Amino acid sequence: MLTHMFENDQRPPWLNWVFLAIFLWSSWQLLGFWLPQIQG
Repeated sequence: MLTHMFENDQRPPWLNWVFLAIFLWSSWQLLGFWLPQIQG
């Protein structure tokens, strides 16, 4: 299912950047949550 979604050529190009931005933002949030836990 995921491979089919990623291989869909009818998806607009800007949607790739939206997915990338969401992924980077969520990973940044997780990093900001875990760093104080590890260092503290």
